[in-house]
Amino acid sequence: MVPAERRKQILNLLEKRHYMSVEELAKTLYVSLPTIRRDLNDLEAEGAVSRTHGGASYAMTGDFIIPFAAREKNLSEGKKIVGDIAAGLIENNDTMFIYSGTTTLAFVQHINPDYHLEVVTNGFTLARLLSRNPNMNVYLTAGRYSLDQDAVFGPEMEESFQKRYVKYGIFSCSGVDMRKGISAKNAELELYVSRTFRANCEKMVLLADHTKLNQTFFYRYLRMEDMDILVTDQDPGEEWTAFCAENNIELLY
Repeated sequence: MVPAERRKQILNLLEKRHYMSVEELAKTLYVSLPTIRRDLNDLEAEGAVSRTHGGASYAMTGDFIIPFAAREKNLSEGKKIVGDIAAGLIENNDTMFIYSGTTTLAFVQHINPDYHLEVVTNGFTLARLLSRNPNMNVYLTAGRYSLDQDAVFGPEMEESFQKRYVKYGIFSCSGVDMRKGISAKNAELELYVSRTFRANCEKMVLLADHTKLNQTFFYRYLRMEDMDILVTDQDPGEEWTAFCAENNIELLY
């Protein structure tokens, strides 16, 4: 078992049981005690677990990027609302880029299944879900595969997007601030959105539930003024409403 997959299983176990000893984890995963200790040390450094004497507990804090499979199982009500609202934008025969994420996953789950659509995505889970519908033509980009994100990234992904022009470029984010812009926890994962989506789509659509608003992370990759549509799950307040009106951004909630 590769280290990334093993650490993912450790997190899933700790999420369910909250605490496990090193010995329990080693027996469950059929690996040595030193291997488990190294994994726990790495996860602790990332802020994913809290080490105690002889074991560890689940502690998702800080800037650790939660594996996609874990986030998929725990879609918040806010993300579901955002996905439902955003799906209302889509019409039959539309074309779109969809960037991998759990909010965009909620979005595709609400798309009218009778629509014939052309979709390009870097997300394997999104591609599998959409391609179950024979009305959907789904194109998966090339790139370097990330197990935790269940998606591909890199210059090959960018080239796949550059070869097409679509009506909507749909993506989510880690945080968004009116003045500081749209930011991420990991620059590599989001960099290509700013390079290709804006140039190759008619309308940029940002999906961000209320927990993402007024949040800033280390890597800034787009200005809020670059957006055409902002979809959130509740009234963001007068300041956001005024900002969107001043910058010709359609605000949906």
